Amino acid sequence: MSLRKAERNDLSKVMEITRAVVPLMQASGNTQWSEVYPDMPRFEADLENGSLYVYEADDAVRGFVVVDDEHPEAYGEIRWEVSRTSSAAMHRMAVDPECQGKGFAGIMIKSVESLLVDEGYQGIHTDTSLENEKMQYQFEKNGFEFKGRLHLDENEDDWYVAYEKVFRKDG
Repeated sequence: MSLRKAERNDLSKVMEITRAVVPLMQASGNTQWSEVYPDMPRFEADLENGSLYVYEADDAVRGFVVVDDEHPEAYGEIRWEVSRTSSAAMHRMAVDPECQGKGFAGIMIKSVESLLVDEGYQGIHTDTSLENEKMQYQFEKNGFEFKGRLHLDENEDDWYVAYEKVFRKDG
C-alpha cells in the first residue's frame, strides 16, 4: 500500500473512480462533484503540475488526491495558524467505492502528511462542501481543525468548510 505521483496511464482509473463516486455523493445530498467536475482536463492539468497522487493497494489504484500550493483566493478570509506559504493545499480526494470503509482514506491522508513533512511544509489547508459530511468526518478523525466557512464561487448559497492540520509552527 503506497501513495505515489500519478502517471499518465493512471488517468483512466482516476476518472473511473470519479464516475463511481459522483452518484454516491449526489445521493447523499452532496453536489460538490458532478458529471462535469472534476473532469479529465482538470486531472490532466493536475498530472502536468505534478500534484496528482494515486494510492495503490493490492497492485491496483484505489484512490487519488491532489496536493499542491494552489490555495483558493477565498482562503485569504480564513484565520489559519500556519501561513499559506508554509502549507500545502489538499484537493480532489476520492477512494474507489469498492474500497470505502477499509481505512484507505485515513491511510491516504497520513501518507500525504508524511510526504509534506518530508518536504518541509508546516501544515495542510483544505476544504470541502458543507454537504460533504463524509469528508468532514475524515478530516476531523485525522486531526484537522475546523477553521471556518467560505464561498469558493459566485453562488452565495454554496458553502464550503475549511480545515487545517498543523505539523509544526515556526519557532
